[in-house]
Amino acid sequence: MSSRGALTRGLLVLAVLLLLSAAAGLWIGAVDLSFEDVSSRETARVILLQLRLPRVLLAGLIGIVLASAGATFQTLLRNPLADPFILGVSGGAACGAAVATAVGIGAFPGGVEIAAFAGALLATVLVVAIAQRHGSIDSMRLILAGLVLNAFFSATILLSLSMIRGSDLTRAVHWMMGSLSGTTWSDVAVVGVAALVSMLVFLLIAGDLRMLSFGEEDARSRGVATERIKLIGFLTASLAVGAAVSASGIIGFVGLIVPHAVRLIWKRDYRVILPLSALAGACLVILADLAARTINAPAELPIGALTALLGVPFFLLLLRRSS
Repeated sequence: MSSRGALTRGLLVLAVLLLLSAAAGLWIGAVDLSFEDVSSRETARVILLQLRLPRVLLAGLIGIVLASAGATFQTLLRNPLADPFILGVSGGAACGAAVATAVGIGAFPGGVEIAAFAGALLATVLVVAIAQRHGSIDSMRLILAGLVLNAFFSATILLSLSMIRGSDLTRAVHWMMGSLSGTTWSDVAVVGVAALVSMLVFLLIAGDLRMLSFGEEDARSRGVATERIKLIGFLTASLAVGAAVSASGIIGFVGLIVPHAVRLIWKRDYRVILPLSALAGACLVILADLAARTINAPAELPIGALTALLGVPFFLLLLRRSS
């Protein structure tokens, strides 16, 4: 199957699945809705348009960002285990949010979100700085830097949580496990811009990233500015993930599992993997959020815990299939 044929078939399948997922997210919940309810009851319209619609949109956008970033990290580093969490970006965002809550910044509107994005940005700068070697970004050092920084961030998070009291502690822990509760249209706008800009950049460098996936020496011989492409790809993916995590907290395994599944089902060409991973990631996060708010309704489960519970066995199954 050609790359264009694989892409067309995959886009059609995932577009239909995305529409069905979004419809389920809009109409199913602690209170199921119908067209009759929405047309006749003001309360139903408020639930649909002001609560569920922005939440479903945000879930889809976060899925796009996490899955496309995961596909990009794995292609850049030629490592199937690379994802936003392992490289320290998600950990930096969680660390920023925890510290902000501990020192009282979280009491201000948008304080946690701003601190989370700042933490992700700081993690990105530190990882790149540590990974620099003789003027180039060493892929192995990049992964090791992410692992070491994650250990530091985890320790800082634990210390911060020990200083938080009362309801602030509950909110902080809930945020770090991933939650789309309280989604606003401003969250949708911020993550929407991050998703749009990152996807445009990824598409512009998709050809170079495809060459890079065969090895840096081969890419250089074909005229690819490998260091520039690595820096652009890593920074773009990291900043987009920072924006997504600042709105939702930690939602793990999306950036790891989705690109793997796309590679096994469709094709290994990055130009195919990128858009298909984006759509599949959107479907996964929308459905995970639907499960999070309906399984134990009216209480909500942490969406990050659900994606991890689904992701671990699925990842083991993918490894078995690919062996």
